[in-house]
Amino acid sequence: MNQRPSFDLRKIEQGIPAMYARELEADGLTRDDIRTIIPDRTLDRRISARQNLTLDEADGIARLLRVVAAARRLFENDERADYWLRHPNPALDGAIPIRLARTDLGGRAVEQVLGRLEYGVYS
Repeated sequence: MNQRPSFDLRKIEQGIPAMYARELEADGLTRDDIRTIIPDRTLDRRISARQNLTLDEADGIARLLRVVAAARRLFENDERADYWLRHPNPALDGAIPIRLARTDLGGRAVEQVLGRLEYGVYS
């Protein structure tokens, strides 16, 4: 079985095969999460053509993976982290963290809230 590439800066710049986006549920992303970055038809087309994700697509997926990993580290429980990521959060003006993380600015806001929680700052 092929090992998925990491979504680090060098790999993103070199190109991430589109087929790996379908395998990310094991890393905490759902199909709906991936759809917020890459529509199904686009991803299916890239997979059939054995293409890489675009730089923006790979960057968006990497951002979601980073937010999921940070939440799972903080909560030390995948189910609690996933719940936190997928429900409205008062610290984010009622936004759903995983949806907010679709953009760079939103991802940073989610990571800031996770950082505050990690250090006991709840406001």
